[in-house]
Amino acid sequence: MLKKEKNISLSGESRIEDKVVARFNASIAPGEGASNVSTYIVDQDLYEKNRRDVRNDINEFRQFVFDEEDKVFENNLDA
Repeated sequence: MLKKEKNISLSGESRIEDKVVARFNASIAPGEGASNVSTYIVDQDLYEKNRRDVRNDINEFRQFVFDEEDKVFENNLDA
Protein backbone atom coordinates (compact mmCIF):
# COMPACT_ATOMS: atom_id res chain seq x y z
CA MET A 1 0.00 0.00 0.00
CA LEU A 2 1.32 3.41 -0.97
CA LYS A 3 1.49 6.02 1.75
CA LYS A 4 1.89 9.52 0.39
CA GLU A 5 3.16 12.54 2.28
CA LYS A 6 3.40 16.19 1.41
CA ASN A 7 5.95 18.33 3.20
CA ILE A 8 6.53 22.01 2.56
CA SER A 9 9.96 23.61 2.98
CA LEU A 10 10.48 27.35 3.50
CA SER A 11 13.74 29.25 3.77
CA GLY A 12 14.99 32.79 4.21
CA GLU A 13 18.05 34.87 5.00
CA SER A 14 18.73 37.96 7.06
CA ARG A 15 21.22 40.21 5.30
CA ILE A 16 23.08 43.30 6.44
CA GLU A 17 24.82 45.24 3.67
CA ASP A 18 24.46 42.20 1.38
CA LYS A 19 26.14 39.87 3.90
CA VAL A 20 24.23 36.89 5.24
CA VAL A 21 23.88 37.17 9.00
CA ALA A 22 21.33 34.43 9.65
CA ARG A 23 19.53 31.67 7.76
CA PHE A 24 16.03 30.44 8.50
CA ASN A 25 14.45 27.14 7.59
CA ALA A 26 11.00 25.77 8.24
CA SER A 27 9.12 22.65 7.32
CA ILE A 28 5.40 22.07 7.43
CA ALA A 29 3.99 18.55 7.50
CA PRO A 30 0.30 18.97 6.71
CA GLY A 31 -0.59 15.32 7.29
CA GLU A 32 0.78 15.51 10.81
CA GLY A 33 -0.42 19.05 11.51
CA ALA A 34 3.11 19.90 12.56
CA SER A 35 5.82 22.38 11.69
CA ASN A 36 9.42 23.09 12.61
CA VAL A 37 11.34 26.39 12.44
CA SER A 38 15.08 26.81 12.86
CA THR A 39 17.46 29.77 12.87
CA TYR A 40 21.18 29.57 12.22
CA ILE A 41 23.40 32.58 12.96
CA VAL A 42 26.04 32.66 10.22
CA ASP A 43 27.98 35.74 11.34
CA GLN A 44 27.94 36.21 15.12
CA ASP A 45 29.73 39.58 15.03
CA LEU A 46 27.27 41.08 12.54
CA TYR A 47 24.39 39.58 14.51
CA GLU A 48 25.56 41.20 17.75
CA LYS A 49 25.96 44.59 16.05
CA ASN A 50 22.61 44.36 14.22
CA ARG A 51 20.56 42.10 16.48
CA ARG A 52 17.43 44.27 16.37
CA ASP A 53 17.31 44.19 12.56
CA VAL A 54 18.01 40.45 12.49
CA ARG A 55 15.37 39.82 15.15
CA ASN A 56 12.89 41.76 13.02
CA ASP A 57 13.77 39.46 10.13
CA ILE A 58 13.31 36.43 12.40
CA ASN A 59 9.86 37.65 13.38
CA GLU A 60 8.97 38.38 9.75
CA PHE A 61 10.05 34.87 8.75
CA ARG A 62 7.99 33.34 11.57
CA GLN A 63 4.96 35.29 10.40
CA PHE A 64 5.61 33.96 6.88
CA VAL A 65 5.60 30.43 8.31
CA PHE A 66 2.39 31.10 10.29
CA ASP A 67 0.68 32.41 7.15
CA GLU A 68 1.71 29.31 5.18
CA GLU A 69 0.59 27.04 8.03
CA ASP A 70 -2.80 28.72 8.04
CA LYS A 71 -3.23 28.12 4.31
CA VAL A 72 -2.19 24.47 4.57
CA PHE A 73 -4.17 23.60 7.69
CA GLU A 74 -7.30 25.40 6.45
CA ASN A 75 -7.10 23.43 3.20
CA ASN A 76 -6.80 20.19 5.19
CA LEU A 77 -10.00 21.03 7.05
CA ASP A 78 -11.80 21.57 3.76
CA ALA A 79 -10.64 18.26 2.30
